Amino acid sequence: MIATPHRAAHPPFSAFAGAVVLIVVVSLSIHVVMLQVLWVPYPYPKGLGRLGMLYPLSQSIGLIALAATALPWLRRFPVAIRGPIVGMLFATMNGIVRNALMGGFTTNDFGGGVAGFVHGGLLDLILGTLAVAAVSHLRNIALRLLPALALTAASVFALNPVLATLLAPIIAWSAQHTRPDVYLVPYGSNVLVPSYLLFGETVVACLLARFVITLRDVAWDRSGLIRYIGLVLLVRGTGVMMFGWGPIIGMLSVSQFFFQDLAMTLLIHLVWIRFGRYHAAG
Repeated sequence: MIATPHRAAHPPFSAFAGAVVLIVVVSLSIHVVMLQVLWVPYPYPKGLGRLGMLYPLSQSIGLIALAATALPWLRRFPVAIRGPIVGMLFATMNGIVRNALMGGFTTNDFGGGVAGFVHGGLLDLILGTLAVAAVSHLRNIALRLLPALALTAASVFALNPVLATLLAPIIAWSAQHTRPDVYLVPYGSNVLVPSYLLFGETVVACLLARFVITLRDVAWDRSGLIRYIGLVLLVRGTGVMMFGWGPIIGMLSVSQFFFQDLAMTLLIHLVWIRFGRYHAAG
């Protein structure tokens, strides 16, 4: 009798959900404790000048890297939806839903976040499509920096203004619902509970990205962790905030987001080691 190859069972959903909850609580608590307990001020990007462009450049490089590393996995999908898939993953890694809703919890008016959600979502879908098209035709890693520069220029000087014009009615309506914060630091449970729940969007997206970009054996070595951390810090722009903006607007202030994301990626790596074998055997 010929033995059939062993196929690893899928990890139980409860274990996966528990891991997500743990990552959310531990990583976001770094930001919450620094902000509410240690009274580390929230960073505001003022007086940056041209250094302000480092943020969209970082995200563009991260988007190109995300598209390139996900390319083998994307080939199972029709060409037309590969770009939007990457754009959606990029948007959720940056918490597009959370960003749109959290303002409502602090102002009691959720209309103010609608324009940013629609504008940002459309922009990310377009940029994701352009990124996938670029990496599909450029195999040289060094040359892929060129479309990253092009994406930065396109998003800042072309796509953003065009979308702002097309979405002018939505932006105007949303502006009418922009309110000053009703709840301030230290926040109560009415703000903290939804904040933790909604941060699950970013954690799940970054965890999904870890599975998506690690279908090759080479990604199982230790350098895979370093590449993954670098990818997330680029996509979310927190690396640039820490080391590019920090000396100007306060490194302690921006460090709350840097260490939050660093802890998140390290914990996701541990979860990936625990559950990744199911994915590899599937």
